[in-house]
Amino acid sequence: MEKELSKLEQLKASRNPLRVIDDIYKEANEGIPLSEDYIGLLKWYGMYPHINSENKEDKKYFMKRIKLVDASMNLEQLKVMGKIAKEYAQGLVDFTTRENVQFHYIQIKDLPTIFDLLKSVGLTSRMASGDGPRPIVTCPVSGVAADEIFDVSSLVKDIDSYFDKNEDDFSNFPRKYKMSVSGCSCHCCGHEIQDIAFTAFKRGDEVLFDLTLAGGLSKSKQIAYRANRYVKEEQVRDVAVAVAEIFRDNGNRYNRNKARVRHLVNEWGLEKFVDAIEEKLGYKLEEGLQEPEITPIQNRNHFGINKSKTEGESFVGFATIAGRIPGEDFVKFAEIIEKYDAKGIRLTTRQNFIVYGVKDEVVEDLANEFDSIGYAYKPNTFRARTQSCTGREFCKFGITETKTYANKLIKHLETKFPEFKEYVMISVSGCGNACSHPQVADIGLVGCKTRVDGERVDAYDVQLGGHLQGTNNSKIATSTKVKIPASEVPAFLEKLINDYEKDSLGTSSFKEYLTKVEIA
Repeated sequence: MEKELSKLEQLKASRNPLRVIDDIYKEANEGIPLSEDYIGLLKWYGMYPHINSENKEDKKYFMKRIKLVDASMNLEQLKVMGKIAKEYAQGLVDFTTRENVQFHYIQIKDLPTIFDLLKSVGLTSRMASGDGPRPIVTCPVSGVAADEIFDVSSLVKDIDSYFDKNEDDFSNFPRKYKMSVSGCSCHCCGHEIQDIAFTAFKRGDEVLFDLTLAGGLSKSKQIAYRANRYVKEEQVRDVAVAVAEIFRDNGNRYNRNKARVRHLVNEWGLEKFVDAIEEKLGYKLEEGLQEPEITPIQNRNHFGINKSKTEGESFVGFATIAGRIPGEDFVKFAEIIEKYDAKGIRLTTRQNFIVYGVKDEVVEDLANEFDSIGYAYKPNTFRARTQSCTGREFCKFGITETKTYANKLIKHLETKFPEFKEYVMISVSGCGNACSHPQVADIGLVGCKTRVDGERVDAYDVQLGGHLQGTNNSKIATSTKVKIPASEVPAFLEKLINDYEKDSLGTSSFKEYLTKVEIA
C-alpha cells in the first residue's frame, strides 16, 4: 500500500509554494484571510508565526527573515533595514548563524510596504526559508580580506540567481538545502555542517574547491563526508545544481525527520551518491583523496582591525551579544557608517558582524564609536563566542527562553572572569533542534525541563567538547546527561572555570579540559 503524502507535501505539489505571496497580498490589501493551510508556506518568504500566551502559533505576529545573498548590507540597505526594525518590528532584530537578519512582530498587513522597502534597495525575503535552497553561507570578508584564498562573491551570486530564476524547479524540495561556498583563509563558514560545501584551497597557483556532503546538526547530527572530489571554479554551480536535483527527486517526502541530504547520502552510500552527481553532470570530477589543511574552530574569526586587499582600506570585526540587536542600534550602525564613509556591514556565522570599506585614516575612530555603543572589536571570549537561538520567546519549539538568558549569562561571566583569555564557544539553544549549534560548541546548553522540589523548571542539558576542523578532526559534543536548572547554570560555569584554573587535569587549554572533565 502506497504511503500518503502529508498535507504540506500535497500543498507544495499543487502549486509553486512561492505563489503564497498572492495570498499575502489578498489578506493585506483586500482583507481576504490567508487560509490556515497556507500558514506553513509563509516560510518561503522567511516567515514563522510567533507563539501566543497559550504557547500556540497564531497569525497576529510573525518572525521574518531577510536573505542577504553575500551576507552584506550597504549603507542604503542598512537604512531601510533600520526603518523596518523601528516601524514594523518593535525594534527587535536578530543576526542568525547563516548570516541573515530576522525581524520580529511583523504583521501581514504591513508586508506590501515591507516588500516595497526591501525591493527599493535590492533586498528580498524570497527563499529565506522553506523547503528549497536556503541562503548560501559565505565568508563575510570575501573580496575584502587581503589573505583570502579566493574571492567567491560572483560564484555565490551566480548560484543564488540560478535557483531564483528557475524557481519552478527549485522551490519544492523534501526539506531545506543548506550550502556554503567559501574562499576564506580561516574557514569561517563551518563547511563541516552543511548539506553541501565548496571549500577553496590552492594547489600551486591553481584554486580548487574541496567538496563535502551530508553535514548537519539538529537531532540527526553528523559531520559532513568528503566526497573525495575536487571541483574547479567553473564546475561549482553545476555541482550545486546537480546535488539539488538529486535531493529534490530522491529525498524522503514521507518523513520530515529523515528528509535531509544526509539521510539520502546515508541511505545510498557516499559512492553511489557521488556517482549520481557525475551522471547528472555528464563528466567526471577530479579525484581528490587528500583533505586540504583546515583551520581549527578556535582560530576562525575576523575580529579587530584588519587590512583590506583594497589599498588604503581596512575592515573591522565586532561582537554582538548573542546576535540580538536593538532596532535603534541598527539605525546607529547606518549613521556611523555614513559618518565615516564606510561601505557597509557583513554578518558572520557567529551572529557577529564586520564593517568593510573603512578608510585607514578613520578606522580606529569608527571602531571606537561602535565600541562606545556596546559592540567591541576586541571582545572578551564570552562576548565573542556565545551564541543563541530564538528560543521560547517566539519559537514554538523553544522549551527555554534564550536571548535574554544568554545576555545575562555573558555579562555574569564577564564580571566574574574579566581576565579570562582562553577560547571557549558557548551555545544556548532553546530545544534539541539546536539552531545555535550546541553540538559543535565547547559548552552546549540545550533547553529542557527538570524537577526541583517536585516542580518542573527550565533547565539545560549540558553538552561538552564539540569541535570543527575538517571531516577527520571535527567532533560532535557529548551530552553529560546532566540537566541543570537554568537559574544554576551561571554558578555551574563559574565552578567549571575555577576548577580548571585550580587543576587543568594535565590539559593545555580550557577547550581541551572540557573534553576530559567529568561532570557529576
